[in-house]
Amino acid sequence: MADDVLAHARLYLALGFAVLPVHFPYERDGRRQCSCAREDCGQPAKHPFGRLVRNGVKDASTDPETVERWFASTAFNIAIATGAASGIFVLDIDPRHDGDEALAALEAEHGPLPATWRFLTGGGGEHILFRHPGRTVPNSAGVLGPGIDVRGDGGAIVAPPSHHICGRPYAISVDHHPEDVALADAPDWLLNRILGSRTADKARKATEWRALTREGAVNGERNASIAKLSGLLLGRRIDPHVCLDLMLAFNATRCNPPLPEDEVVATVASIARRDRARREEARGDG
Repeated sequence: MADDVLAHARLYLALGFAVLPVHFPYERDGRRQCSCAREDCGQPAKHPFGRLVRNGVKDASTDPETVERWFASTAFNIAIATGAASGIFVLDIDPRHDGDEALAALEAEHGPLPATWRFLTGGGGEHILFRHPGRTVPNSAGVLGPGIDVRGDGGAIVAPPSHHICGRPYAISVDHHPEDVALADAPDWLLNRILGSRTADKARKATEWRALTREGAVNGERNASIAKLSGLLLGRRIDPHVCLDLMLAFNATRCNPPLPEDEVVATVASIARRDRARREEARGDG
């Protein structure tokens, strides 16, 4: 396995990619878990191996000696830094959240995407790679449609031949291999959607937040509303205890009828764990 990862690492260096080691899955007591050994790991087998890359994706390297040292003997998963660091940005298609259908809808509207490099993910999705346009490409989730994330500057993707936490390997698509297909420029419509999305998306979300806090939530929407608001607050570095107090107040005054308090506590705790895992992934903890 280490030899296979190293061979892929050398390929990625030849393509001009900056790479880094990430945690990997292993089996213990009959179940698969992340090599960080944290029971509450929010990004199993996907977050940077912090003992080697303390600054996370910022420590991704194109230096052959460094990369050889990282991958020569340990079967780490491997990630590619996206954005200007590697000269690419990536569409991350997740069919579990209808990403394949959203992509088909985009292609029906604008025409098929050009042939370019594609990786198959261990989770059943796909990474579609495009040449970096020379302008900052923001990382985003859902801007292009449900189940489609954009990995741009400051982001990363787990790459072949890594293994998903479920045990399935990532692989380079045989029909879209770098040896057979050139890296494509993204079509103008796609760049316009991605690069022009930031301001419009912020304005749209601000309107949604105001409506939610003013109108509240009814039965069937309460838990999702509390989860959304918790994610917004925690994403802006609000202390989790303060976030919980605010959500308890929102529940008592804006939810009809209010949820049981222990359900609110559990929802906020779950969102806080995800937020912490996301920050650790960016930092490279572990």
